[in-house]
Amino acid sequence: MDIFDIARIAGVSRKTVQRVLNDSEQVKPETRDRIRKIMEEHHYQPNVSARRLVKKKTHTIGLFIIQDPSKYRIYSDDLFYSVVIGAMINACSERGYNMLVNMTDLNDASPVLKLYREKSIDAGIIISWSNVQSIVDQITSAGFFVGVFDQNNVTRRTSSVPMPVLLNEESAMEATNHFIGLGHQEIGIVTGDEDNPAAMERLSGYQKAMEAAGIPLNQEYIYKGKFIEESGRDAINHWIGQGNLPTAIVCSNDHIAFGALKAINKANLNVPDDVSLIGFDNLLLTEYTSPALTTMHVPRVEMAVALVEQLIQRIEERPYEKMSPFQAALVKRDSCCQKNK
Repeated sequence: MDIFDIARIAGVSRKTVQRVLNDSEQVKPETRDRIRKIMEEHHYQPNVSARRLVKKKTHTIGLFIIQDPSKYRIYSDDLFYSVVIGAMINACSERGYNMLVNMTDLNDASPVLKLYREKSIDAGIIISWSNVQSIVDQITSAGFFVGVFDQNNVTRRTSSVPMPVLLNEESAMEATNHFIGLGHQEIGIVTGDEDNPAAMERLSGYQKAMEAAGIPLNQEYIYKGKFIEESGRDAINHWIGQGNLPTAIVCSNDHIAFGALKAINKANLNVPDDVSLIGFDNLLLTEYTSPALTTMHVPRVEMAVALVEQLIQRIEERPYEKMSPFQAALVKRDSCCQKNK
């Protein structure tokens, strides 16, 4: 039996039990007496060294890589998350904190909770390609600090769980408006997974930009895909097969753009003369494709640093302000051109 069991039986928080162990005056006498009675009834013997550590900070933040066997796994060479992980480790180091990396399965949060309960970490950050709301709920209900890097990993956003928010709709509007400014009207989009809020927000941004410009929406130019390279390839092959290939395409991430670029080249067409492309994320490889890919730069480093800073401020009980939203910025390279070129 540990203090979590005592807290559950007494109907109080873990922190309340810790205060009783430390003879804090912050606990009401009747609550303190009830907790001590439960400890006696269950022959609970607190660990002396553990009691000494109750108020001590570890200056360590856990990085929880939550893998979903049914989806894409995150590896050390992940083109999107490798930059995020590096930025978090560096941000922790600059602030005098260590980062403890833990990889666990979506359906088993016990390794994560164990790190908290053993006081190996002061707080944690979750990265994943899946919905981790249940894990977040388990962590916060136990009274621990946790942040989430991707707003699409949760179904509820609360002030108690810091996370950087990317303005996907506004960012997609900027990408679409770039094509409109170049004289394109036959503009298509390849979406990401329909169950991913970011994909639907980027689709909405595309639609709003087209409507604001007075360009009729052609449903045939909206290809429902996934955030994978194959969707870019399949979209191009579909449009070519239907004889309605757009002159410009908004790709909902860079992987989709890579697939589209390969398929266009295989069809003996040219980017950007026949088809202009814009990606989304600004992965490192976008600089080295042929032609170099115009894309929307997601400020992943700035988002990662802001999240680390938010957690440290909470750990150290310093005042903090809510993070301002982030927006992707257009990076112009060689995959777009004027419609009449």
